[in-house]
Amino acid sequence: MTMPTWDQTYHPILHELADGRLKDAKSIRAAVIAAFAMTVDEQNEMLKSGQPRIANRVGWGLTDLYKAQLVEKGNKRGTYRITDAGREFLQQHEDAITLADLKTVPAFLAWRQGYQSKTIGAKERSTALQADISEQSDEATPEDLMETASEQLNEALASELLDRIMDNDPYFFERLVTRLVLSLGYGDLSKTSGEVTKKSGDGGIDGVVRLDRLGLDSVYIQAKRWNTEHVVGRPDIQGFVGALVGNGANKGVFITTSRFSEEARRYGDERMRSSDISVVLIDGLTLAKLMIEYNVGVGVKTVYEIKAIDNDFFDAE
Repeated sequence: MTMPTWDQTYHPILHELADGRLKDAKSIRAAVIAAFAMTVDEQNEMLKSGQPRIANRVGWGLTDLYKAQLVEKGNKRGTYRITDAGREFLQQHEDAITLADLKTVPAFLAWRQGYQSKTIGAKERSTALQADISEQSDEATPEDLMETASEQLNEALASELLDRIMDNDPYFFERLVTRLVLSLGYGDLSKTSGEVTKKSGDGGIDGVVRLDRLGLDSVYIQAKRWNTEHVVGRPDIQGFVGALVGNGANKGVFITTSRFSEEARRYGDERMRSSDISVVLIDGLTLAKLMIEYNVGVGVKTVYEIKAIDNDFFDAE
């Protein structure tokens, strides 16, 4: 099976509560997992916040059903039971319940419209915002939507990063990748631990990062600022390995703005399994993602905080 969408949790939740007993969120979530025959991997799928995705979706499903007055909360925190209205609604929707179905419930519709009005502001709402939430948001929780938006923004940023790199000269790229390797945690944190080699006569080595203050161990870098159509082949990697041998090195990183052929990647994997020389291959897409993750050439534009209940505060005596 696949991960159930937000509204797909409605029916199994009500079905689990149909016996009228008070149940906690954990047992309700287990019933949803069983209803969709979810695999262990699906159950362990996490949001970036660290919360299991299925727990998040069941939580939002319970919220919607509660706002629709189809379930009610028990005196003990995190417990729920079905209401008479919920039992009747379940009988009317024996097979499945969608968000469209829930929108026919006056209590839910009133809550949703009231929330949107307070959140957006009547004077500032555009025609699009006055309409119902889009099809995508109908199937995803707010956290899902934020993750999707973040991924889309980062994809656009990665593309822009590669464009900006290509607008600069090759020597700039060599300095960039040396800075990136340092940002990944390599080097001794001194100002001289990273070095870009001379513009010519570098013997196939574009940068060196010393792993210790004395320079007894180092990572050698080759940086190739090639257009996206260029494919880095096995001979390029073999040439880099030869340069490593010539410098008495056993660790290398080959970074390019383009991509590697399958043969080049296989050869790189072979070197990684070798005990004498290890070579890591980083293509353009991976390069851009690492720059974003480690804040090389980018900065934080906006931070959105998501608040959650502090249970310790409310449970304290």
